[in-house]
Amino acid sequence: MINKYKSQEYLITNGLGGFSSGTVLGPKSRKYQGVLNASLEAPIKRHLLISDLKTHVLTNNKSYILECKTGQDCLENFDGMIHPTFDYKIHHVTVKKTIAMVHLENTTTVIYDIKTQDQAATIQVEIFSNFRDHHDLIEDDFIYPEINIQANKVKLSHPLSNVYVLGFGSFNKLETWSEPIQYEIETRRGQPDTERQYSPGYFEITLAPWTEKRIGIVFSTENKDHNFESILEKSTNRLKKIMANHSKKEQILRKACDQFIVYRKSTHAHSVIAGYPWFTDWGRDTMIALRGLTLSTNRYDLAKSILETFLNYEKDGLIPNMFPDENSSPMYNTIDGTLWLFVALYDYYQASQDGDFIRSYWTKLNHIINKHIKGTLYHIKVDTDGLLSGGDASTQLTWMDVKIDGIVVTPRHGKAVEINSLWFNALNIMSYFTKELTLKSEINFDLHAKKCHESFNLKFWNEKASALYDVIQNGRPIDRMRPNQIFAVSLPFSLLDKGKEKHVVDQVTKYLLTPFGLRSLSQDHPEYIGHYDGDVYKRDFAYHQGTVWGWLMGPYLEAHYKVYKDSNYIHKKLDGLLDHLNDTGLGTLSEVFYGDPPHYPRGCFAQAWTVSEAM
Repeated sequence: MINKYKSQEYLITNGLGGFSSGTVLGPKSRKYQGVLNASLEAPIKRHLLISDLKTHVLTNNKSYILECKTGQDCLENFDGMIHPTFDYKIHHVTVKKTIAMVHLENTTTVIYDIKTQDQAATIQVEIFSNFRDHHDLIEDDFIYPEINIQANKVKLSHPLSNVYVLGFGSFNKLETWSEPIQYEIETRRGQPDTERQYSPGYFEITLAPWTEKRIGIVFSTENKDHNFESILEKSTNRLKKIMANHSKKEQILRKACDQFIVYRKSTHAHSVIAGYPWFTDWGRDTMIALRGLTLSTNRYDLAKSILETFLNYEKDGLIPNMFPDENSSPMYNTIDGTLWLFVALYDYYQASQDGDFIRSYWTKLNHIINKHIKGTLYHIKVDTDGLLSGGDASTQLTWMDVKIDGIVVTPRHGKAVEINSLWFNALNIMSYFTKELTLKSEINFDLHAKKCHESFNLKFWNEKASALYDVIQNGRPIDRMRPNQIFAVSLPFSLLDKGKEKHVVDQVTKYLLTPFGLRSLSQDHPEYIGHYDGDVYKRDFAYHQGTVWGWLMGPYLEAHYKVYKDSNYIHKKLDGLLDHLNDTGLGTLSEVFYGDPPHYPRGCFAQAWTVSEAM
């Protein structure tokens, strides 16, 4: 059983940005894992309030801890289809542990179904409460919570947030510290990796022989009379409704899609968490992921709410690149996030036929296009050749956006291939809306699109390589085999003739395709890095220099099908990616993978646009 679940993680989310996660085997492998990782200002300011539980089963004169080595040997089954559910058998005692969260509330419940046979058993559940920002580790200035006990109710009072705990039996104070824990994933990532956990105490109950009993603990930032059975029932019904009437893989994907959709307090609307456990909501990721997360799952109201969030934060013709975790002031350093907005709007209209929504934002959409034509922040402006340019040597505006210690690792300022594919599509989408919805504009979208098309084919086509240049800087094309050219084929409005489309797909297949997505740089390039591990410098310098990105499998397969119409090929390649649902993050898909075989998964273990593209 241990080998089967080695390194696998589960994830539960609450629709606020908060979550509960851990390893199937029990011991924590990263600092973000915990029972209640609460978002204190949805969907940001996430803090690890309840970091861990240790479930002691005392029977037959021996003690077993379910979440440690003694419990791993007794783990008979794990099922995460609806909720993480663990089945243990310890001598003549069976324990089923189930974890669930309340939707739109920072509340987690852990439920135990216990059955004894011919011997009594004592159950002790020890609580660990770290009360820290989930990016950090406990420091020497740790503020101890005040512990208030009333029978099986405990209030942990702390300046960050109170936690109300409703348990079972009796609560016994400990106020002690665990032995140091080393988080192996943080070690691998070159991050601070060791801390102790603070234990306020434990709940305890003794069961007589031949007893069946369900007990539970509820942890919440809300002072309510929670009922753990009611929480489980409501959560189960909600998830079953989302997953109903579909194949098993689609059920898993639909549940995974739901985990990224969150409520944003600042707009009283919805947004998308880019990835768990550490990303917040990003404009680019949200617009790319919107189709899979909401439109493919027929959740049009959520799609509309998400679009409203970012449109209402528009500034100088740009939507936010990201909402930082430490405050609510958005950052706008993106050139493609706003362009992906138009693709998302086009997809939304195709699915919902909601013309009124497009009409309501028509003035703003024209303003956005006009700002791109005339010029806006970060030197984003249409050049005289009709191509969209942006940034300088000090900026990172595309999705290949690593900048560390002032170094832009993948400098793609100037005219990038996917940016101009997106710009061409934005113009055609706006032209489409004028005709489809009988809307008026002072901008001649068709004229701008025609000029972009002509210059794109003249300047981006690399005849020698039968592919597209990645970027044009200072009038000079940069010849690197990168996946960005696939969008010239996969997006709704293509810039290339059928012959060139085929060449692009063939070259991407030859140099960049892996079972889990596309490499960010071909292996034959001298700057290629095939491993994504080590400290932040090593990882950042590999992030877009060969690392495989799972989300790129989506546009690649769309482009391939457009050219070859081979559905068997599409299903075969997609199934390879979907096999990863049973790998690292159970029921979800990772952010990135090694460029070199065997393509170990890395980055966020649950990434919105990877899941979305698969959906």
